[in-house]
Amino acid sequence: MDQQKAINLKVKRPQRNWLDLPSEITANILHRIGVFDIFQNAQKVCTMWREICKDPAMWRVIYVDASFDPNANRAFEEMCKRAVDRSQGQLVDITIVRFRNEEILEYIANRSRQLKRLTIACCDDFSYRIWTKCLVKFPLLEELSLYATNISAEGIETAGRYCSKLKTLKVNQENYRFWDDCIATTIGENLHELRHLELIGNPMMNEGLKMILDGCRHLELLDLRRCLFIRLGGVLGKRCLQEIKCVKLPNDFLEGCPFIYEKDGFYDESDGHYDECYDEYYDEYYDESEVGYDEESEGGSDEEFIYEKDGFYDKSDGYYDESEGGSDE
Repeated sequence: MDQQKAINLKVKRPQRNWLDLPSEITANILHRIGVFDIFQNAQKVCTMWREICKDPAMWRVIYVDASFDPNANRAFEEMCKRAVDRSQGQLVDITIVRFRNEEILEYIANRSRQLKRLTIACCDDFSYRIWTKCLVKFPLLEELSLYATNISAEGIETAGRYCSKLKTLKVNQENYRFWDDCIATTIGENLHELRHLELIGNPMMNEGLKMILDGCRHLELLDLRRCLFIRLGGVLGKRCLQEIKCVKLPNDFLEGCPFIYEKDGFYDESDGHYDECYDEYYDEYYDESEVGYDEESEGGSDEEFIYEKDGFYDKSDGYYDESEGGSDE
């Protein structure tokens, strides 16, 4: 009897109708489910949702990851094009991941003059020429982020000439086996207004880093993780600390770097440090006599600078090891 009373007294939960939500809240929810589900499912639910999904404001920010199905790359490309079309020129932020056809970038460039943020990841089939064709069409671009995606020195020059508002550049790559100052030098010569620069895995040497410090005088963050061929001793290291608020060093942890360096045999996630092949690369390819490293011109030896407790390298904290950087003796 008591159980029956409890059942009778139980308050019924009011039924919720999703169609009663304000359209701006519905749009916020739908945007979070992603481009694929919007096109395949959400816009087919009802007339109201379809109208919301067709609103250009829904497509000011687009994220399309083709890695979910490698065999459907063409379908993701068409989906991305439809999303760009629906933005009707209002697109300000787009991320594309693992696209094989570089023509998608040209499609975006021809329809998105208001673009401010462009992120491209794991699109290693993109040719160098595509950047000189497309960057000229992004006059409002403020942030360009590339992960495991190639860009040429000519592309950097184009960005410097046509993207005058560019403040953030990320060119984060897998490790190179040979040094090359080309990209670093071109950045220093052309992108003078940068505030945030990430060059993870870049093969620059000391000369390339000097060009960046000389040319990019407004830098607030410089990420040099996995830059295996630079030596931050003497004047060069001190300049980094004195002129830039935040500097991430070659042997720092690789946290906060999406898309790459997750499981590549180079980085041990259990402790966050390089494994032995860091030493192997350094010893095999870095020759001080070739790159013109001069201890006296740098203002002292590496050991004199690196082992001071100055916030740059602290010998006690284990981030720098003589076996990695070599000895000047």
